[in-house]
Amino acid sequence: MKMTKSSRPSVLVACLSSFLAVPAAADCLKVIGTEGGGTSLTMDPAFNNLNDDSVQQNLVFNKLVNVDPNFQPIPELAKSWSVSEDGKTWTFALQDGVSFHDGKPMTAADVVYTFKRLIDPATGSPGAALLDFLDPAGITAVDDRTVSMTTKDVVAELPLLIANKYTMIVQDGATSETLRSKGVGTGPFMQDVYDLAQDTRIFQKNPSYWRPGLPMAECIDLKVITEEVSRIAAIQAGSVDLILSAGPAALTTLQGDPKATPVPAAGAGGYITLSMQTDAPPFDDVRVRQAMKLVVDRQLIIDTVLLGNGVAGNDNPVAPNNPMAYRSDTIPRDVEKAKALLVEAGYPDGLSIDLNTADAGPSYVMLAQVYQQMAADAGITVNIINNPAESYWDVIWMKVPFFSSSWNGRSVPEALAYTFTTGAEYNEGRWSNPDYDALIAGARIETDEGKRIEMVKKAQEILATDGGIIIPAFFVDTAVLRTGCTGYVPHPSAAIYSFEALTCAD
Repeated sequence: MKMTKSSRPSVLVACLSSFLAVPAAADCLKVIGTEGGGTSLTMDPAFNNLNDDSVQQNLVFNKLVNVDPNFQPIPELAKSWSVSEDGKTWTFALQDGVSFHDGKPMTAADVVYTFKRLIDPATGSPGAALLDFLDPAGITAVDDRTVSMTTKDVVAELPLLIANKYTMIVQDGATSETLRSKGVGTGPFMQDVYDLAQDTRIFQKNPSYWRPGLPMAECIDLKVITEEVSRIAAIQAGSVDLILSAGPAALTTLQGDPKATPVPAAGAGGYITLSMQTDAPPFDDVRVRQAMKLVVDRQLIIDTVLLGNGVAGNDNPVAPNNPMAYRSDTIPRDVEKAKALLVEAGYPDGLSIDLNTADAGPSYVMLAQVYQQMAADAGITVNIINNPAESYWDVIWMKVPFFSSSWNGRSVPEALAYTFTTGAEYNEGRWSNPDYDALIAGARIETDEGKRIEMVKKAQEILATDGGIIIPAFFVDTAVLRTGCTGYVPHPSAAIYSFEALTCAD
């Protein structure tokens, strides 16, 4: 239900009261997410879909390989790796002294099981598409502390490609049925109370965590508040310790507030989108898609929608300040060219389209409103349909021809493959381009770095020109800590959360 201004005080009271009603969480640090999944949440990394899935799974699990803020691979449960001369066999040496929460030592068998399970069609994980280069027969335990992955073709950046959100290591033999509600991992915190119906999730410190001295907090009380006004009021009241993500308007409100400290990510990673499904008219005409993109003033969106907290986007998931971007400047606005393209496409008097949105992500509604004004200059009438946030992802997202969305930051090879290749599960634009697919597949096996980068750049250009996704800007994700709390910095990828060093002085 869409909240009115008059209903917000009672909602806020309910949100604040919920933190005082659970005695078991009295000494826990109170962490607030922004995207509620309700009873659809899962502790199973193989089915990580929502940001809230990522938050709770990052508390409980570790990956074999993770990525740093520059999206480069870094060791986690694998302390090192090497590749054979032919480039087809990668060998990973595992950390010593790592145990699961139930006391079972982690061995190579758990890693082998994790990856074989992910790519098994019987599992049905969306992560399988990101790991289609793996051959189950080639994933083997050399010994208890060593894992080997042999591929049929060279995979030049395999450590980076296996560092996605699905690849948290689970126990050998763990089932989907059990993992949905109970995650037994090697991570810094262990599940304690997990009641989705009552919105109660409490995670206790792992006393045997393999990283000495961590985690700092005794326990985490994880909740979601979808209303930004309520989130900000809660941290100003001192009733919560960390808000995982705050919008630009909230940061303006908190500027100079002695009770709260905004903490920005190291760079812009996630991006906002307006998604056109290319198999639905009028978006099945590339000239219409191009016109829809040309009306965008990208810097104006950064200034008004993101209040300066971002960088321009060029309709592909690689920011122009990335060394691998196909262009370093910003696509200029060209209303006259947009009009001409519409005439060519058979719309001399412009066209009228519905844009579905909701307060379900960073600045979705404001972006829709700003885009509506920009599009009007080219004779495009945008009818904004504001949907309830709580049902947006189930009812609207990917089910209507034109809608708002946003995505976490990812490494370049993962970002270009994950939502844009033909048949990708989350291909929002239902877009298919054989030349693009060939470039993405070719780049994966190209060992010459210069050639690989050129292929990636060409793929971006095809996507920007032909694709159905408008990506006007990348945003800098910013967390908010209650004054007295330290040790948390958001990652440019909103699917990566590290709570190991989070602590509060009082």
